[in-house]
Amino acid sequence: MISFKKYTDIVNTIAKKLKTTKDAAINALIKVQQKGIDPLKWQKNLTMLKTFLPIVADYDPTIDERQMTDKQALVQIQHYWDDLDHMASDDTKKKSLQRLGYKNIKLDSRGKITSFDEDRDYKDEYKKFQSSTKSKKYRAELNKYNREKGTYGNRDGKDASHKGGKIVGMEDENINRGRAEKSRLVGSKRK
Repeated sequence: MISFKKYTDIVNTIAKKLKTTKDAAINALIKVQQKGIDPLKWQKNLTMLKTFLPIVADYDPTIDERQMTDKQALVQIQHYWDDLDHMASDDTKKKSLQRLGYKNIKLDSRGKITSFDEDRDYKDEYKKFQSSTKSKKYRAELNKYNREKGTYGNRDGKDASHKGGKIVGMEDENINRGRAEKSRLVGSKRK
């Protein structure tokens, strides 16, 4: 019998190797185990795992986060909830998720999330900030640069970056998208 830690490590490795969710990896591993295969020997049975993955998982790599169904969003929020500190109270976890834009989180008796509300209205945000001619030209310029470099859509985690009004090259998307611009700082007059 293997430990829970070892089993979790195996699931994480399978999920990363097959580029899928942990839930899908667990389901595929369970299906392989039902066929009598030792989970420690999963690498020898990678083709079997790949075969079972689409059968047992509701995974579609073309689904974007903004296009998730309510059930998918609920599952994702539950993962966020479970990853938060296990020693924290439910109120502390709710406050942490409120910072991400989720409010009115309702829990059942087992501590699972049953419903939540999102704070953001993406259509309104687009209408206010992204639909102007200036914003469209800005995005088009960055996309053109990215295409010229041959990196557009390859999911390499890099963005074309503007600094001082000029494109300065490729930058990690987390840094580029997380930069505190003047319009995001407290006291800005963004409307």
